[in-house]
Amino acid sequence: MRKRRFTVTILSILLFLSLKINAQMPFTMNASGHIIIKAKINNVEGNFILDTGAGLNAIFTKFSQKLKNEKTGNFFVGHRATGEELNLDLYNATGFEMNNRKFKDQQYAIVDLDFGDIDGIISLQPFINTPLTIDYLNKKIVFDKATKNEKSIDIQIADYAGRALDIFTYIKLNNTLKIQTLLDSGAGQKSFWFSSKLMELLALNKADFKAVPVKSDFKKENNYYIGKLSELNTVNNLLKMEGLDVAFVDGLIYEGKTSIDWLGKVLTIDIAKRKIFIAE
Repeated sequence: MRKRRFTVTILSILLFLSLKINAQMPFTMNASGHIIIKAKINNVEGNFILDTGAGLNAIFTKFSQKLKNEKTGNFFVGHRATGEELNLDLYNATGFEMNNRKFKDQQYAIVDLDFGDIDGIISLQPFINTPLTIDYLNKKIVFDKATKNEKSIDIQIADYAGRALDIFTYIKLNNTLKIQTLLDSGAGQKSFWFSSKLMELLALNKADFKAVPVKSDFKKENNYYIGKLSELNTVNNLLKMEGLDVAFVDGLIYEGKTSIDWLGKVLTIDIAKRKIFIAE
């Protein structure tokens, strides 16, 4: 009897450790600060950018040619941050897997872009019911991490009829103007874009900024006014940055769009609780 109990206990421990290991997955970061993870779509593995600002999952044309794509009769019309309209057909993922964890009922779009060895973009769609932790210190992703007693900021969820999902939070610029900013891990590191409409409200003179015309991957050109912002705060004053490099962008469809790395080194995005928890 004792031997059987001992065997059961060992098996339970091994199962627990196995589940704990499977709940974590390593990531790499490229030169621009994008988080690169491995995932399987329709049982084909690829390299994907983890992009909290993408809205929906997307694969690039070259990778799509490796898959048997199950096209639906549905489509999604969205806009990139600088205004380009994207009219995208939707495909059912017959399998969607990260680090041996399966995510059900996922869809993706096919976008005609070529980013070298990057095969597509993973959005927040798989994580509606799964808290997602990005650990920049140890370069790993953790699923379902406990967040007891951690600091946090509130987020707002933009759910486009279940087909696309973005997250936002409120911040203050120069401690005077409260705006809502898209939180976009796909922007890389230390990326701070704000609508050029805000410059007048902040009493900023465009002549004091460097005007740079920038053409997007979809050939649309927008003027970027590049310079310094005195101060940025979260509305609960948990985080404060001073003297940061920013761009005020003509035609930006959001009040603001920032990367997420400035929030902390270990971040848990909990969509159900509408919070980002900050451990480090």
